[in-house]
Amino acid sequence: MARSCGLRIGPRRFELVVLDGSGKKHKVVAVKTGEFPRPTAEQAGEDPAKLAAAALKEALVGTNVPKDNVGVALDSALAAFRMLKMPFADRAKIEQVLKFEVESLLPQWNIDDVVVDFHTLEATDDASELLITAVPKADVQKVIDLCGDGGIEPLEAEIETTAMVNAALALELCRVDNAQLLVHVGEHSTSVVVVDGGKPREMRAIHIGALSHEIVQAPEKEPEETGDKAEKKDKPEAPPSGTWLDAPPDPDELQRRLEQTIKRIRRELGRTISATRTAHPIEAILVCGSDLPGLVGSSILDVPVKRLELTLEGGPTGLEAASCVVAYGVALRQLGGGLLKPSLRREELRYTGAFERVELPLAIVCLLVVTLLSVWNIFLVKERQYVDTQLTLWRNKAVEGLVGNPKVGRAGTLKYPIDSLTKYTKGIDEEEDRTRFEQIQRLKFLVEEDNRKLAKEVGEGDINHPQSALSAMALVLDVLDKSAGELGRPSLRKLRSTYQNGKAGKPDKVRLTLDFSIFANNQLEATQLLENFTNALNGEPWIAARVETRTTDPLDTGKGIYVENQVIEVDVSKAPKKAGGRVQ
Repeated sequence: MARSCGLRIGPRRFELVVLDGSGKKHKVVAVKTGEFPRPTAEQAGEDPAKLAAAALKEALVGTNVPKDNVGVALDSALAAFRMLKMPFADRAKIEQVLKFEVESLLPQWNIDDVVVDFHTLEATDDASELLITAVPKADVQKVIDLCGDGGIEPLEAEIETTAMVNAALALELCRVDNAQLLVHVGEHSTSVVVVDGGKPREMRAIHIGALSHEIVQAPEKEPEETGDKAEKKDKPEAPPSGTWLDAPPDPDELQRRLEQTIKRIRRELGRTISATRTAHPIEAILVCGSDLPGLVGSSILDVPVKRLELTLEGGPTGLEAASCVVAYGVALRQLGGGLLKPSLRREELRYTGAFERVELPLAIVCLLVVTLLSVWNIFLVKERQYVDTQLTLWRNKAVEGLVGNPKVGRAGTLKYPIDSLTKYTKGIDEEEDRTRFEQIQRLKFLVEEDNRKLAKEVGEGDINHPQSALSAMALVLDVLDKSAGELGRPSLRKLRSTYQNGKAGKPDKVRLTLDFSIFANNQLEATQLLENFTNALNGEPWIAARVETRTTDPLDTGKGIYVENQVIEVDVSKAPKKAGGRVQ
């Protein structure tokens, strides 16, 4: 069975879920949650990212995480969500122009420094409505580096909102006949998704979370005093804005801040409900992530607030089941499930670390290919040497047969070899421009060239001799004799053979006219002999025009037929020739 790992990395916490199975049917194998440690006084100069990576590496021990199929979810506060309409719906075209179209909607960032992803909300043949997600590349890379230092390499990255939607749909909490508000409460931010009819319609991030009340806000700086009135202050400097308290304030102050945080989150959720226009009424607010006292079980604008938690075999229970929803959605996405297919590891980040995973197999394949080519090259060299040796023997025998070999006293076939052939054969061993086969072809060309010159000198090819009427007659009578067989006996009455000169581009031919009788046991056998004769003639290559059978007359005795004016046209030039140039 396939196995995947989903990981959520927040500012202070992390959740990890390992699934085994497929996108439709799976079970929870392992669940780990934890907090990233804060630097102590002894660790003041140490990088917090290293401490977080060490905590993540420790959490991976014993979880049997499939390191080749890991996904990670980022804090939604890092992203910006926008709505965009396109005049086309083809995904390839959208990919090409997406960054140019969304650049004006993200004035806070340089478009080259962000990763832009999209999900199609509505699409027709000539238009589409997109939900855009933009995240700075540096923030994505920071999370990827943290996971890499922790011992795992995420194949894909997404935002908490998309993972939460996939998880809710897989748990069958969002149906086609109602609408919900999905909420994930993080440490410093709250992710909100409006789901209507089983499809996401809107996403946003509220920049306040469950632990926001523990963050120290730096007070406004007072004007510096100068001159003699400047005094040294004994009180310590306030910590920078957004840092954690080393020593938390008194419980009453902390409780007051927590209550203010919950009120602000409830107020923002109420604004989302009021501003959202859905086709179905919002039936519930489903909350996952960190627990906020008094939120679950209450209602906001008459909409009940319920807990969104995992209900899978082997999964966690209680508050842990709600905190791992996003990590479960990421793991589900890695198994091929889920409606949304986000991809923040696009462009240069998309294939980060991919080569390292296939580097060794590729190196082995390349080594095997090089070895195969080397062995093949050795066989080709050996085969070429053998062929070259055989062609050398062939060439030498051809030279001895043509011009002879004076060293051994052997005369050649040519009594008076031509000068060009003799000259070429003298230096044939030192020739490097031609191969052995090309040298043999050169010898053949020189001999044929000399033959053409001699034929031209004696007039061959310049004058076309008239075709022989006697040869044409012999060709036809030979076919007649072979066609008779045992069926009957032909008897010639009259035979005329006339040469006809070709005119108007037509070739020369000989026209034969025959009057003959065919004697047989009966008229049927005589007719069969005539058909055999006609078919045999039409099968010969030297017949100039198809021979048609003439009308026959029966003999008075009833044992044969008589054929009058049978015309046969013959092209003697197409007849096979014997040695010496005579027609066969």
